[in-house]
Amino acid sequence: MAETETPESDEHEHDEHEHDEHEHDDGEIDEAQAEADVQRMGDALAALDDSVLGDGLAQMSEKSRLDVAAQLQLPRAAMHLGDALVPLVRRKLRTAAPDHQLQVLFALADKANDETIQALGDKSEDPSRDDLLAVLPQVLEHHPQPLVTAMLAGYAASDAVCRPVMRDLLDTDERFAIGPPVAVEEKASTLFAPPPVVDKEALAAKREQRRTAKEAKHAAEQRAKEARANAEVKRRDALHKSKRKSH
Repeated sequence: MAETETPESDEHEHDEHEHDEHEHDDGEIDEAQAEADVQRMGDALAALDDSVLGDGLAQMSEKSRLDVAAQLQLPRAAMHLGDALVPLVRRKLRTAAPDHQLQVLFALADKANDETIQALGDKSEDPSRDDLLAVLPQVLEHHPQPLVTAMLAGYAASDAVCRPVMRDLLDTDERFAIGPPVAVEEKASTLFAPPPVVDKEALAAKREQRRTAKEAKHAAEQRAKEARANAEVKRRDALHKSKRKSH
C-alpha cells in the first residue's frame, strides 16, 4: 500500500505545483493586460483633439464639471475658463492617475455612453460583440469617432463585465483605431521663477517723475489758494469802498 501511495502522492504534489505555476502565469498575464488596457485608455484620451475635448467639456452638466475639477485637482472656477480650459485639462489628464482619467473620460463621453446603453437595452450589462456592432454605427453618427473609441477604451480598462468585448473591438475593428496624441501646450511654471531684474535707472526715473508731479501738484494747489485769498481781499476792499461812497 505504501509503495503504491508514494508515487501517487508525488504525482499529486507535482500536479499541484504545475497548477500553482499556471495560476502564477495567469496572474502575470492578467496584470500585463490590465496595464496595457490602462495605457490604451491614456492613449485614447491623449488623441482627443481640441474640438472633441472642448465640446465634451462644454456639453457636460455642471455636476460633471465639478467632478472633473475634483478629479484633476483644479479650482472650480477653472472649469469656466472658456478656450483656456482645454489645454489646462489636457495637461492635467496626461499626469492624472488612471482612476481619475477613467472618471474624466466617462464625464466627457457621457452622452455617447447614454446613447449606447439605451440602444443596447436589456443587453447593456453584458453585450456581445454582435450586440455592439449593431448599435455603434448609429452612435458614431452622433458622436466623434475619437470620443467613442475613448469610451470603449475606458470600459476595457474598467472592471465592467463587458471589458473583454470592448478590448476585442479595439484590437480588431479599424473604426476604433486610436490616433496620434495631440501635443500638450506646456505652461512655464512661475512657482520657482527668479525675481524680475530691477532696472535701477528706470526705477530712479520713475521716482523722480512722481516727486516732480507731486511738487507740481502742491505748487498748483498753493497758487490756487493764493488766488482765492487775493480774490477775497479784493472783494472786501470793493465792499469797503462801496460803503464809504454811500456815506
